[in-house]
Amino acid sequence: MSDADQSAAEMRGLLRFAQGLGLDEDTVREIYETVGEQAAEAGASDDDRMAEVRKRMLAAASAG
Repeated sequence: MSDADQSAAEMRGLLRFAQGLGLDEDTVREIYETVGEQAAEAGASDDDRMAEVRKRMLAAASAG
């Protein structure tokens, strides 16, 4: 699976998760991109990166 395919698949899953939280697509994309950049710098695993994205989405939903 290419990086673009993986990113698209991840975003589809995150957007489904976001619907249940009441988050909009722009917020999800911003979180996804920010965490992706930070994870790349830190050398974090895909699992750790996605866990952090979901954690931030939950925080954003509870703050909103």
